[in-house]
Amino acid sequence: MLNAKEMRVMDLIDRHQDALVSFLQQLIRFKTVTPTTGTSVTCSDYEDLQAMIAAALEQMEFATESWEVDAAELPQFPGCGIKRERDLSRMPVVVGCRRGAGGGRSLILNGHYDVVPPGLLENWHHDPFGAEIKNGRICGRGACDMKGGIAAMLHALGCIQKAGVDVTGDLTIQSVPDEETSCMGTLSCCQRGYTADAAVIPEPTDMQILIAMRGSVYGTISVFGRAGHAEMPQPHWSRGGAVNAIVKAAKVIQGLTELAEEWRTHPDKQHPYLDPDDIVPTVINGGQWTVTYPERVDIQFGATFVPQTQDKVAEIDAKLRSIAGNDCWMREHPPQLSTGEWHYGAEIAPDEPIVRLAVEACASLGITAPLRGFGSLTDAIHLINYARIPTISVGPDIQTAHMANESVDIAQLVNTAKVLALIVMRWGGPQR
Repeated sequence: MLNAKEMRVMDLIDRHQDALVSFLQQLIRFKTVTPTTGTSVTCSDYEDLQAMIAAALEQMEFATESWEVDAAELPQFPGCGIKRERDLSRMPVVVGCRRGAGGGRSLILNGHYDVVPPGLLENWHHDPFGAEIKNGRICGRGACDMKGGIAAMLHALGCIQKAGVDVTGDLTIQSVPDEETSCMGTLSCCQRGYTADAAVIPEPTDMQILIAMRGSVYGTISVFGRAGHAEMPQPHWSRGGAVNAIVKAAKVIQGLTELAEEWRTHPDKQHPYLDPDDIVPTVINGGQWTVTYPERVDIQFGATFVPQTQDKVAEIDAKLRSIAGNDCWMREHPPQLSTGEWHYGAEIAPDEPIVRLAVEACASLGITAPLRGFGSLTDAIHLINYARIPTISVGPDIQTAHMANESVDIAQLVNTAKVLALIVMRWGGPQR
């Protein structure tokens, strides 16, 4: 049930939804595409978008702070995923803080404003940064992932203020870069000491409550052979003959497939909201000349894992040793495994107060919101693991995230703003 104040806020969200739509359109038009590793931002779109966010927060009486993340200065630890080589200059973080009247629980609302590249423009039916409206949906890169969530949370806060509703708990709003690559924007917020009793990230979740996500590690397996003329008979390798690294790599790939199958049924890899651990070869490079036995093949892979997995790299390495042990050449010339910094998985208990409150807020609006997990990670990993803040995600439809013709349903965007407003008012009010 909604009380009178809540009904007033819900009415304002409905009556002013054109402002919500317009604000999201402006956000989409900023081309805040995540740069690839080794490159940096060369336009002002990141800074301009954040200036717009900061101005909106300051208008709502938030005290704002902004900074650029220096990856080299972030303290490193297992699972942090820090990428030292990334240049985050001109990709600022903006944080807004507003003290409550006192007596309520504190809350963080967090959102990332970077977006993945649009890909092949010929696959889009409209300008990926044009923010057109078609069939009740706002179209464009980042519409659902997750500029829509940022727009919804700011619209919710604005309508709470317009309604004259006092929130007694402290509020912190975080607009961060680089979630799509490193999550270092939110990690920087955590390491600067921003904390709260709970946090909400309005990532697209199909209006379900996200409470668990898998971690990930990416790397390369180098498989070695011995060069030789491909048109000449070759003696056994022990007598100096050539060895085909592609053939050996095929054994490694088959072994990785077997490893994934083992994980699917292993008791330690089962989770109520997540699929079991997985490993997927994604890129393969090998050979230099069509009449030469290839002497090296590099297999790039991605591996995802449930939060309880302790050391995914050690498990992969053990499988490679087992594969090599069954091949006389690879026993003496074992594959080499190299990985980048990995990201831990994260989860919170289904009975956390913020989870129960979010489910109740959805129910008050006639929305059934089951709990769910997510096969990829979000910035929640650092809020949960590093800052020890119970964190959920709830937001609009996710079906078109990272796809050509990404879009968000306006009705779900409005519902997201309503759910966020109820969470802010009910969580930040006096203890119930």
